[in-house]
Amino acid sequence: MKTAMKQRDTSGAGLVFSTLDSLLSQQQSARMLMQKNRYRKATKQAGNHQVRQLGRGMEFAESRPYSPGDDIRSMDWKVTARTGEPHTKLFEEERERPVLLWCDFRPSMFFATRGQFKSVVMCELSAILSWKSWLSGDRIGALLLSGSEHMEMRPARSKSKVLQLLQRLADYSMLIPDFSVKADVSLADSWQRLRRVLSPGSQVVLLSDFRSLDAEAEQQLRRIARHANLTLVAITDPFEHQLPEKTQLKLSDGLRFLRLNTAKAGIRKDYRERDLSHTEQVRQLAMQCHANLIEVSTADSEQVRLAKLRGAGV
Repeated sequence: MKTAMKQRDTSGAGLVFSTLDSLLSQQQSARMLMQKNRYRKATKQAGNHQVRQLGRGMEFAESRPYSPGDDIRSMDWKVTARTGEPHTKLFEEERERPVLLWCDFRPSMFFATRGQFKSVVMCELSAILSWKSWLSGDRIGALLLSGSEHMEMRPARSKSKVLQLLQRLADYSMLIPDFSVKADVSLADSWQRLRRVLSPGSQVVLLSDFRSLDAEAEQQLRRIARHANLTLVAITDPFEHQLPEKTQLKLSDGLRFLRLNTAKAGIRKDYRERDLSHTEQVRQLAMQCHANLIEVSTADSEQVRLAKLRGAGV
């Protein structure tokens, strides 16, 4: 499929695009997230996710590095002795919940006035969730949507698939949106495809600014919610919520230029009301879908973002 994006140069790493190394390093954040949540998970069973209790007749699948909170009875002592690092045995019944990430790389995500681009924040959060899924023994898959492309990765359990996903995220974050090309794939189209590939009981996490959210897209998401546990991660920039006062702004989408006088109270008021309307639309949709809603800002620190994931029990 013809792409509507071009590749960036190598400047701006970590701010305007992600690198594979930065996404690999998020494994440590995933381990911290699991460590903080282990007591909650010991007392609460969510959805169809199996509790880490081993029984007779369960089929051994593989071993992976020990993660804080693992049952000591499931330690793989042979692998631990051979490698010198503690390892845990995984069994098939522990790994029945697929996790699907839906990542939005449409043009509006390549923006920030504070911190990192929304697309970079999304990549780092996606990396944390990918590592967490792998460490938990869950299958992890993803659907990536750009302005003109839709890429699917079916849920899998292997570390190689996680690395492949992280590379795709880094590659997509390097793209430069072409605002002159009309989007070939709408939110509704993408979510319809998502609905076709998910398995009942899946954990679905959508990371986006949820711009261009229309009635058809909302209908598709409500259908997804009938068969999956949903989490919406809404990523925004402070500039999208409120214009600065008494400022002459020069705005550009790369093709057109606009001067905006924010000293006019009416302009600031209309801008704020449109943002409040969009925010309320997303919140109402999350309620209708019985979904977790995590609101993340580009101005948030990494610690704050991790705390928000932890607070939502993701």
